[in-house]
Amino acid sequence: MLLQDGATDAATPSYYEYPPSLTPRPFMGLGKFVAGRVHQMRAGKGYLAAHPSLFNEDPDLTCPRCGTEAETFQHAILTCPAQARVRDLLRKAISSLGQDATLWSRPHLIRALGEFIADTKTGFPLDMIPECFFVSFSSSSLSQV
Repeated sequence: MLLQDGATDAATPSYYEYPPSLTPRPFMGLGKFVAGRVHQMRAGKGYLAAHPSLFNEDPDLTCPRCGTEAETFQHAILTCPAQARVRDLLRKAISSLGQDATLWSRPHLIRALGEFIADTKTGFPLDMIPECFFVSFSSSSLSQV
């Protein structure tokens, strides 16, 4: 009804760059858990370090995997150096996560994104991620645990 009345601006929060739709998003076919991670990360409300939390008023936004920059949706999926090897295997064709990216209209790319998220535990609650997925900080360098 909101879409028919032209009230899309009121229905979509300003931080959510993806337009409202009356049809299910293609990534909803990934399975409930992974589709939920994609939706949360797109909305900026997931378990990534740079997403707001009700439980931590002063969060450390640094990516726990690489320790180099804020863990945003873009960083976690496209640029995190700690996930480069797996990212190269799963989705060489994904270069953008914006609303007009080809990713959102190509089933094989959506499946590759889903596999990447499941394999790397990207956007999962922290208590579900094994410690080996995080970096440990030594006095002079970063090293994979």
